[in-house]
Amino acid sequence: MLEIVLSVLGALGGGALIIGGFAHWLGNLWAKRLIQEEKAKLDLDVESHKVKLKKSEFLFGKEFEAASSIVQFRQEILPEHYTPELDWFNVEIDLANDLDKIEKWLKSFLGSFGAILSDEVKDKIETAIYQAGSNKFFEKPKAPDSAIEAASNVYEIIKECEKILINGVQKQSIT
Repeated sequence: MLEIVLSVLGALGGGALIIGGFAHWLGNLWAKRLIQEEKAKLDLDVESHKVKLKKSEFLFGKEFEAASSIVQFRQEILPEHYTPELDWFNVEIDLANDLDKIEKWLKSFLGSFGAILSDEVKDKIETAIYQAGSNKFFEKPKAPDSAIEAASNVYEIIKECEKILINGVQKQSIT
């Protein structure tokens, strides 16, 4: 009788062993598939982030170029100190005499960087272009008051745009 009980237990244990082995194999197969699916999702996420980073680097480069360009231009339009008594009114007269040059540069700047400029900066630049273009027609070097006022406004707009662009670049370089 003991032999029969041992045979039955052996038969049941052998089946359990086979079932346990099959369950182990099936579990490993299922785990590998889950891991592969998760890895595929993560690989897609990594590629997506790489593309976003490349785009961000490109935009940062263009924004840096725009900020540098406007900083350089603002320095270029300021006259040299050609007399010790040079005051801001003399500078405004010089700026008024250069309204045509300023208008052309602003149009070129907007054409080159308009795609990356904020709406606020674009609106300001367009306002400056209009003011420069509307007030550039006079006999030089005697600038009328309207041209001097427009030149002062245009210069202030350029300064505001410069500040906005520099702040944008600095914010990006911090994060």
